[in-house]
Amino acid sequence: MAYTLSREAFQRDLHGQRTDLFTLHGTGGLQVAVSNYGARLVQVAVPDGQGGLVDVALGYDSLQGYLDGQLSMGALIGRWAGRLRAGTLTLSDGSHLQLPTNSGPHHHHGGPRGSRFQVFAVDGVQADALTLSHTFRTEDDGVPGDVHVQLHLQVTADNALHMAWTAQALRAPTVLNLTGHAFFNLAGRGSTHGHSLQVPASRYVPLAADVCPTGALAGVPGTPFDFRQARRVADAIATPHEQLALAGGLDHYLVLDEPGTSRAAPAASTTPPGLRLAALLSEPVSGRAMEVWSTAPGVQVYAGHGLKADPARDLGRGEGPGGWLWQPGDGICLEPMEYPDAPNHRAFPVRWLAPGEEVQGAIVYRFLSP
Repeated sequence: MAYTLSREAFQRDLHGQRTDLFTLHGTGGLQVAVSNYGARLVQVAVPDGQGGLVDVALGYDSLQGYLDGQLSMGALIGRWAGRLRAGTLTLSDGSHLQLPTNSGPHHHHGGPRGSRFQVFAVDGVQADALTLSHTFRTEDDGVPGDVHVQLHLQVTADNALHMAWTAQALRAPTVLNLTGHAFFNLAGRGSTHGHSLQVPASRYVPLAADVCPTGALAGVPGTPFDFRQARRVADAIATPHEQLALAGGLDHYLVLDEPGTSRAAPAASTTPPGLRLAALLSEPVSGRAMEVWSTAPGVQVYAGHGLKADPARDLGRGEGPGGWLWQPGDGICLEPMEYPDAPNHRAFPVRWLAPGEEVQGAIVYRFLSP
C-alpha cells in the first residue's frame, strides 16, 4: 500500500507564502500528491491491480524533508534546467552575462533561487487537477527579462499525469528551459538498475571534464547511451566508457529522433500539441511500465548515482520504522528538456522569447499496469 501522507506536515509559512499539499485523484485509480513548494511531485501512487496503490516516486513525508534533503527531489526545474557553464549566459547579440553560481563554478538548475526553492501561487484546485503559477524574475536568477509561468497538473482516466505550462515573457528577451525532476522506481522500492529503458534517440551530448557539454553531438551505437531498443539500466552503466567516468555515472542528454512511434499520445484539454514519446521505462518483476511524453527535443537520463545513503539527505519515506535510506540507483530521473547549456553553443538550438511572447510545453507520465 502507498504511504499515507499528512497534509499538515506540508503546511507552513515560508518566504511570506503558504505551502500546502494537494492530492489529485484520477478515475483510473492514479493518485498524485503535489506540493506548491517547488511545484514538487511528492507522491505518485499507481494501482497495484489488487485494490491497492504502490508509490512509484521517491520523496519525503514532510516539507522539512524537502528543505533538508535532495534539493531537486520531485521539483519543477527552471528557469534554465541543467548547467550553464561557469555561470555564463550568452545573449542573442553574442555578449555574455554572468549569473549566480551554485554548483562549483556553474549555474545549475536555475541557480540558488531557482524554481525548486520557490513557493508557487495556487490558482485553482479540483479533484483531479491543480493550477500553480510563478514568475521568474531577473533579481532571482540574473537572467534578463521576467517570465510568468502557469502550470496545470491533471490526472486523467488513463492513469496519466499531465504537466502542461504556458509561459509569457515580460520586459526583455529571455530564455526558458523547464523540466520535471521526479525520481521514479516502478518496483516501489530497491534498485532501479533492473528496470528496462527505451529512448528513441540516435545521438547524445558528450560532456567535457567540467561536466558541461562539449558542444558536439555523438552517435549512441556501441555506447552506454544506446537505448533505441529496450535495455536494462544495469547493462548500460556496466558498459565501459569515459563519459560515465566523467559524469560519475549515467547522467546524459539524449536527442530524440523524429516522431515515429505508433503509440497514441495521451490527451488532456490543457496539453498542447506536439507531444512525442521520449522514454519507456518498465520493471520486469511487477510488470509496471511508464511512458514519458514531452514537447522537448531531448531527455536527460539520470540513473540516480547522487543518492548516497546519507541520512541527512537520503532518508525518504517508506513503510515500516526508519523509512527508506536511498542507495545509489534507487531512483531514476527522466527529464525532458531543451539542449543543455544551449545558449552557450552555436550548434544547439535555443529560442529567445520576445516580451509579450507566449510558449507552451508539457511533460506527461502515463502508467501502464500488467
